[in-house]
Parts: sequence; structure tokens; C-alpha cells
Amino acid sequence: MDQDNQMNLDNPSTYQQPLKKKQNNMALASLIMGIIGIVTSCCCYGGLIFGSLGIVFALLSKTEDRFEGNAVAGLITSVIALIFTVIVLILFVSLGVMDKLTAGGVFQ
Repeated sequence: MDQDNQMNLDNPSTYQQPLKKKQNNMALASLIMGIIGIVTSCCCYGGLIFGSLGIVFALLSKTEDRFEGNAVAGLITSVIALIFTVIVLILFVSLGVMDKLTAGGVFQ
């Protein structure tokens, strides 16, 4: 047998544990901000603030021209939070204007 193909059992340092991939904290922060953004999208500007932060954190967590799973999920939830916030703001403005129009006009 070749020396290269034999396992060296005398030297315990030849076997190394597989390296565990380190979790990206920015990707996790993006996911958390996206979830908080969805929950607070009906409250004033919570969805706008947290959704924007989630998108920024997702973009900052990009490593080697690819996103982690948490970063993709954070990006999706943050965009959903921004969309919900815009819809809620449009509804609030339109209902507020419609209320004044039925009361006799906006400029009274």
C-alpha cells in the first residue's frame, strides 16, 4: 500500500472537524426588522422605518455576490412591510379626504 493512502492513526491531529459556517448577524437583523415592519405597518410609520432598515441590513449582509436564506427572507418581509405601509397610508389619506368631501367640501 502507498503511504499516502494509509490513515495515520498515531497522529490524532490529522482529522479535523468540518468548519461550521458562521451565521451572518446582519441577515438575521434584516429578517427581524422585516417581521417587525409587517406587524407595525398599520401604526403610523413603523412599517416604513423597520421595512427600510430591513432592506438596508439585507443589502449589507450580502457576501460573495450572494444572499443567505435569512437575508432573502428579510428582504422579502421588508418589501412586504413597505407595501403594506403605503397601502395603509393611502387608505388613511383617502378616507380622511372622503370624510371631508361628504361633510360639504375640503375647503370649508
